[in-house]
Amino acid sequence: MARPRPALLITLCAGAGFLLLLGALAIALQRGVGGSVEGRTEAALTSAPPFTLTRFDGETFDFARENQRPVFIYFWASWCVPCQTEAPAIEALWPEYRDRGYVFLGVNMWDQPEDARQFVKQYRLSFPVVADEARAVYVEYGVQGLPTAFFVAPGGAVRSQFTGPLDERTLRGLLDEIAPGGRP
Repeated sequence: MARPRPALLITLCAGAGFLLLLGALAIALQRGVGGSVEGRTEAALTSAPPFTLTRFDGETFDFARENQRPVFIYFWASWCVPCQTEAPAIEALWPEYRDRGYVFLGVNMWDQPEDARQFVKQYRLSFPVVADEARAVYVEYGVQGLPTAFFVAPGGAVRSQFTGPLDERTLRGLLDEIAPGGRP
């Protein structure tokens, strides 16, 4: 019996490896890996993890004290163009929903403090804003892109997650879904 030549063995192994890689890629694409993550998704979280962060105004925001009301958590950064696009719509709805007992919270991440404060000033954001400087909250919530919003019903159940810019109509619909007792 003749011994296989090393060049032939290397070629066969490389070919087999390439076919395995191609198969793995096909399976990943079929399952949506690498696809767009924008839009509404069912959140991987069933309940919102509690956290405490310092607001830009120096006050403390303690999620555990606020989770008996509907909570809209908005992860953003000043350099994020979609965040810039949706900020006016969020601010426009804040007074109405605040008066209905909702909590809005902007969680700034991956940003320079001065840039974040300038963003808040530029878009005249009046709802509470915190910075996730330790980068712990966004990891715990599984944020993978910006902007990302979580819609939390009274009691802390995460009803939905939205990645990408929210327009006013979509935001209003998602907020109404977490109203106490369902739709307002």
